[in-house]
Amino acid sequence: MSARGSRQRVQLVAGTRPECLKLASVARALRARDDASALLMNSGQHVEMVARSFAQLGLGLDIIAPQYRAQSLSATLRTLRAGIRDAACSAQASLLVAQGDTSTAYATALAARDLGLPLAHVEAGLRTDHPLRPFPEEYFRRAIGKLAQLHFAPTALAERNLLAEGIDAASIHRVGNTAIDVLREVVSDPNAIALPQLPPTRRLIALTLHRRENYGRGLDTVCAAVLQLLDAEPDVGVVCPVHPNPTVGARIRRHLSNHPRIVLTEPLDYRPFIALLARATLAITDSGGIQEEAPYLGTPILVARENTERPETLALGFASLVPVHVPEIVSAARALLDAPRPQAIAFDANAPYGDGHAGTRIAEVLASFQLRSDRMKAQAGSALFAA
Repeated sequence: MSARGSRQRVQLVAGTRPECLKLASVARALRARDDASALLMNSGQHVEMVARSFAQLGLGLDIIAPQYRAQSLSATLRTLRAGIRDAACSAQASLLVAQGDTSTAYATALAARDLGLPLAHVEAGLRTDHPLRPFPEEYFRRAIGKLAQLHFAPTALAERNLLAEGIDAASIHRVGNTAIDVLREVVSDPNAIALPQLPPTRRLIALTLHRRENYGRGLDTVCAAVLQLLDAEPDVGVVCPVHPNPTVGARIRRHLSNHPRIVLTEPLDYRPFIALLARATLAITDSGGIQEEAPYLGTPILVARENTERPETLALGFASLVPVHVPEIVSAARALLDAPRPQAIAFDANAPYGDGHAGTRIAEVLASFQLRSDRMKAQAGSALFAA
């Protein structure tokens, strides 16, 4: 398969809101170039949320896969892989871009391998201290690392992780985290952002839960800890945007919907969510993205997980990693609620997640990768003609 003309046709695939946020600046930078075009694909993993997220970011979708019903993980991967592969063939894509560690990201990597297309991995090199925890995210990100030809590492540690796994240094590009590109735009916007409904309390906790590792008992435990925490701290309220996954949402609503100081909302758009996170005294979360955003907002976070692939936030002192047990969560949350609020870090080259210009750097590398590929093809053709 070849690209049309010499213009690079880059297919960026998103299936979740974080993927939209982290591919937005790459898509914009590619669309501003003369030597590349960005084909944005909605994989079908969370169709409505992806469409809405890109629309809010001012980006139109080029390819929309149909929504599929909830399936097993293996069936989901088969469905996503086939849809991404078919779309890449129809669009005559010259390169596929996967972001992060989702089912969509891994399916994109498999589709690229099926088609013999180069694969670029945005947010490459994140690792925990266990090859299968959390599952499936840690498995996915390590597997994608073995399939990608371009690795866009967000941090120095991510770059070192890739090198330690034997990845060719020439294929690794430390660019910063693309999530910070969007965050920087929001923080620098002078227009006021409307907050969701807030409980009438002096202190506020932003609560987000969605990781597969916390399905079932983990969700029950965190919700029980939140209720116990509110009993101990009468001036604390909670706002929880409920994830659209019914496995998550049903449990959260069952536990938390009747408390007078808990506000459950539908998933928030990015700007209101960032406003909530900036307003919060504390965030309790199992999210990876919040671990990147919170230091730039000065918001301390309690990470309800066994381990994290973002130890930079721990090193900064913004995050505390806590086992998913009620006493430990309550104790750690009370300590953070009473501690002085940390000072927000600046959007500069010294920040561990970068200065907010990662998308431009990635687009430049993608374009030069195509140029190198074109030169190699031309040289091979010349040699064959001479022979």
